[in-house]
Amino acid sequence: MYKEVLRTIVGIEVFPVLSLLIFLTVFVVMLVWALRLDRRELALYAALPLDDDASAPEARGTALRGAKL
Repeated sequence: MYKEVLRTIVGIEVFPVLSLLIFLTVFVVMLVWALRLDRRELALYAALPLDDDASAPEARGTALRGAKL
């Protein structure tokens, strides 16, 4: 049933090709961007989840007065 409906649409064959081209373009652009990043900056980004100072409430300026954490 779906095949018959899709066959009646004029120009439908361009959509799979167009979606593949959009996907490949985005993929290649992101790959080039990731490969051109500075290694020192990547090391800083990699350490962020493990850095206790950046995630502490005092570092964000929202420390609770008198509260024990």
